[in-house]
Amino acid sequence: MIEIREFYRHLLGLAGPWKVAAVVSEDGSEKVDVHLECTDATQLPCPRCNRYCPVCDHSPLGSWRHLDTCGKTTWLHARVPIVDCPEHGRQSPPFPWGEPESPVTPAFERMLATLAEGFGDTRKAARFAGMEPARLRRILRRTREAVEKTVCGPADSGGASLPASPGPRARQLSVFEQNDLTFVNQGIQAFRSLDLEKAIDLFEKHRVVYPRGFDVTSRLAAARFLIQGFAEAPADASERPAYLFRLWDSFEDFTASGGAGGKRYDAEVKGAFFARMVEEAERHSPADPSFLPGDIPLGCVLLRAGRIEEAIRSLQNCIPKAPHNAALYGVLGDAYLLRGEQSIARQCYREACFIDPAGIDWRHMQDEDLKELKQDLLLEYGLDPEAAVQWLPCHARIEGLFERKVVRLHEGLKEIVDDYLALQKALAKEKDPRLKAKLFLRGMVLCENPESLKFIKKIDLIQVRRMMKEANPDLFADFLERIVEGKG
Repeated sequence: MIEIREFYRHLLGLAGPWKVAAVVSEDGSEKVDVHLECTDATQLPCPRCNRYCPVCDHSPLGSWRHLDTCGKTTWLHARVPIVDCPEHGRQSPPFPWGEPESPVTPAFERMLATLAEGFGDTRKAARFAGMEPARLRRILRRTREAVEKTVCGPADSGGASLPASPGPRARQLSVFEQNDLTFVNQGIQAFRSLDLEKAIDLFEKHRVVYPRGFDVTSRLAAARFLIQGFAEAPADASERPAYLFRLWDSFEDFTASGGAGGKRYDAEVKGAFFARMVEEAERHSPADPSFLPGDIPLGCVLLRAGRIEEAIRSLQNCIPKAPHNAALYGVLGDAYLLRGEQSIARQCYREACFIDPAGIDWRHMQDEDLKELKQDLLLEYGLDPEAAVQWLPCHARIEGLFERKVVRLHEGLKEIVDDYLALQKALAKEKDPRLKAKLFLRGMVLCENPESLKFIKKIDLIQVRRMMKEANPDLFADFLERIVEGKG
């Protein structure tokens, strides 16, 4: 056993104070558990200031997936020491095989990224790696964010900053060539508060005074785009909300496509833009405060203005008035997700999908897992965006993004059954792929609520499963494996 522990110590590149305490692989098992220990370490460096501090505690037992060894799935397990830094408090020092917030080692993470790129499909890569697709997407997203943070540096602090100081051999700049940013920073503040004329004036002053200074071309382009858009807005209050929503989408396209020098300035003014819409709505006092003219939910505007609690209340008031509005449930899901309540948000997204997944505002969807699943399904369904979005709720349930939809005899079961039977008749007349996806989704719900179907003689679950298998054989096999047999 000493030899196998030494083998894994070399494999992982461990050095003091870390050691391999045990390697466990039961007979016939396809898994290897490597237990690591930190020994003889009374002081370790604080990760924030690198000051050596006393070890005061250990984390709960953590696990990290590592590259397979000898064809067996390899897991590393350890309790990570915690130090008590006098300046930064309790901190976890770095350890050689990974990071506390990541469920995999860096080597395994790199392998996953290579697989995903090679397959061009994270679902296929996940199957090959033996893990859930949603988990793989979260790992890859974390990797991308870490790379972007390394390449781009810290987030914008709110204003422009001077370039790095020139090296010792650089020519000394004259006072007129130096890049003073007073006008720029004042212009940015004016831009963010939608004082666009003032912003343009300040940016142009900077260009005149410092022609070789900080480049404000993209800032000017963004401000001019908005000022022109506002100038062309209709005066009629009944037409303005829809126009302003279209203007905002156009502004997002403009900044994303390089129309503003490739910069995404939309995030800087989003709150002020929609706060102005809220002010207009309150000033005109519509008869129904839940909806603006053009059937635009006020809650959607409140949410984009950053007023999350008010948005949730307003959207909840809208639902009884428009119970079959998929976009409404989708925005409510966004609001709950921004409030940190993912479980409730996913219930809202699921209800939106039952109504019509294509009706969701995917452009502004806040759930990154669902957005990435939608992107993955494009490849699986032959780059057909309509098919990908229609089949998405079925995949989301199988992958665990959506929970089981519980329906009872007097709480929605009749509607589900009637909907299923109507879709079955429609599909018999017209082999529409969209109908297959809708039928499959409702079939899943019926199969997951057999106890509620005892008194519904119109439904034969054997026939339901047969229809699901005909509609999508591969997905039906996944449903049986992960949901029915796995009791997911």
